[in-house]
Amino acid sequence: MEHEVLRKLRSATVKAGHDALVAFSQDNVTYTAGFLVPSHASNRFRRTITVLAGEQFATQIVVNVEENLAKQRSRFADIRHYNQFTQEAVDLLADALLEAGVGAGQIAIELDYMPAQDYIRLRERLPRATFVPCRELYFNTRMIKTDEEIAVLKEVGELTDRVIGEVLREVRPGMTEKSVAQIIGNKMLEGGCDGLKCQVGSGVRSGITNCTPTDKAFEKGDIVRVEILGDMKYYRSNVTRTAVLGSPTDEQRGIWDVMIGARETCKSMLKPGTAVADLYRAYVKYLRDRGIEPTLKFLGHGIGQTIHEEPYITDTRTVVLEPNITCTMEPLYMIPGRMGFHVEDMYRIIPTGFEAMTGAITPNDELIRIG
Repeated sequence: MEHEVLRKLRSATVKAGHDALVAFSQDNVTYTAGFLVPSHASNRFRRTITVLAGEQFATQIVVNVEENLAKQRSRFADIRHYNQFTQEAVDLLADALLEAGVGAGQIAIELDYMPAQDYIRLRERLPRATFVPCRELYFNTRMIKTDEEIAVLKEVGELTDRVIGEVLREVRPGMTEKSVAQIIGNKMLEGGCDGLKCQVGSGVRSGITNCTPTDKAFEKGDIVRVEILGDMKYYRSNVTRTAVLGSPTDEQRGIWDVMIGARETCKSMLKPGTAVADLYRAYVKYLRDRGIEPTLKFLGHGIGQTIHEEPYITDTRTVVLEPNITCTMEPLYMIPGRMGFHVEDMYRIIPTGFEAMTGAITPNDELIRIG
């Protein structure tokens, strides 16, 4: 039997009135095939493509050096390879679509990612075909996670939740942001991650939204903001904690109480049937009523194959929460040149409300005191 993800994509393709679905991007190809072709992530001249058409046609196109690995690990039984020096992958794609009998059909394809020269060539090869974007189809399908996906997200989320607490307990004055990032990297990799990114900002640097670690040393009184983005089995974690090296000031405690109050208000709305726009508006109102202007124009985002995916929790989206949507909420308030506050956790929508996938191991209901 075909994998659940492929069945979901076929169903969405038919429902949308398309005859075929073609992915080019790293995240959508990986989502479809179930594994990442290594050179897809490192060499832009090596195309990797997946094709679903009709009720049964399915193939993956890879560069010849990746053929054997793809045959071992892909969900596709039909692996087609090309020589990057003598062939064009898009010609194999055209051949596959003709073989599938959709050469004159409506083909949903990643027009927002596909190289322009490939699009031109495909139009030449299939002049009777109609090409339409498939971004929303993939976004909407990927929003609703399978049990297999949720299990991985829980695993990487719990690891990240644990590591962030362990590392914060080790922080002392004089340590540098880079040294803390190195400890995070070691612990995450030892815990089973395949890769990661992290942000570490202290003192005035905590007020920088994306605070890449530097040689700055931690000092007593610093606000310390740590964000870990893990990568395990092609799925991601996103957890952020804010701490203070020593005792927080009254101002810092006051700001944090407002941020957590906003989070708790929004948690009470995390359930099927809630519009993400309403969730965002409730967050903004809570903060503004207490004198804080949100720094970000969204409260959170979906999480899965990529750190940021749909649904974005903002008032520009019309998504209504459903069971097995996974997302983050990340109240964030930056005071440039002074300090920043940020807490982020991962959530799964369930029929009765929500399940917190992170936050139980290293809670951040109060500013974490370290050092």
